[in-house]
Amino acid sequence: MVGPVPYQWAEITEAGKVALRTGELAAPGPSQIRVRTLATAVSPGTELAVYTGTHQWLRDPAMTDWKFPFRPGYSAAGVVDAVGSEVPDWKPGDRVCYPGNHASSELLTLGHERGRLWRIPDSLTFEDAAWACIARYGFGAAIRAGLTLGRSAAVLGLGVIGQFALRGLVAAGAYPVIGIDRVTARRQAAQAGGADHVIDPSAGEPRDSIRRLLGGTGAEVVVDATGIPDCVPQAMRLACDAGQVIVVGSPRGVAGQVNFYDDLHRRSLEVSGAHGNMLFESSHSRLAGAWDIDKAQRWLIAALASRRLSLAGLVTHSITGDQLREAYEGLLHSRETHLGVVINWVRN
Repeated sequence: MVGPVPYQWAEITEAGKVALRTGELAAPGPSQIRVRTLATAVSPGTELAVYTGTHQWLRDPAMTDWKFPFRPGYSAAGVVDAVGSEVPDWKPGDRVCYPGNHASSELLTLGHERGRLWRIPDSLTFEDAAWACIARYGFGAAIRAGLTLGRSAAVLGLGVIGQFALRGLVAAGAYPVIGIDRVTARRQAAQAGGADHVIDPSAGEPRDSIRRLLGGTGAEVVVDATGIPDCVPQAMRLACDAGQVIVVGSPRGVAGQVNFYDDLHRRSLEVSGAHGNMLFESSHSRLAGAWDIDKAQRWLIAALASRRLSLAGLVTHSITGDQLREAYEGLLHSRETHLGVVINWVRN
């Protein structure tokens, strides 16, 4: 008979503080699956917004799950440990990825938003598979753009989400693909991941650089992955007339002045959002054509396994659960050395 198991989980107890907790995780109920987590990947945008106490949902009384103490993380990989009596198609030993917290085990309830899981092949390591759920948030740019083959593209902001937006566009056949970021290490990672060109915006006006690279025009597709509201108007200026601007980094806050006539209306730009969850939900399926979350995750898993979607240069740190606070501080203050962080739960 399957019983509870000891496990550990990370918890942001208040702004600037992280603890590693220990306890027991119950046996799965009838419609639940218990997974032994081997690796989880850090999503810096969301997790740092909570860690710094700036995430907008922390102040929203209706968002009861987004309060301290908070369990961070939503991208994990591991092995099915036990299944409930009413769970079909899954068995102990199945290799899976899923939207799991930073924890050494997880209970997934089928039919719940966090109750999805996908099989991973033997050829894909758990540390690589742990990126699959995060990857969807950047990959949505290639889906939202529609036709990508042969179209020029620029990605503004080369953090983890920007890296996956850029690498997804490369995998989808966009050309040339240009990465833009002030941080040298991020530009180097983008080149390792397939960027044709990179631009340092502190070295000159990015719009002039893009026009030189593209023969006098802006990019056909511009992706904003900065999470900074005032960067959306900047992204609009980087696009060609009648081009597309796609926002994949969650812009937390309110933008300043935007000249909607000169920068949007007169130029016939298309500006759209591409949230990695909402874009693929059934209620938004018209936005993504035939795509849904299951199809997106299966594609991402296959692309990671085949290296069509490259992780080259992305992972800078593999840590244990008790090192998460130090990783957050590094992601906040040492961007030349910290980019992709994965937690290895086998070593805990």
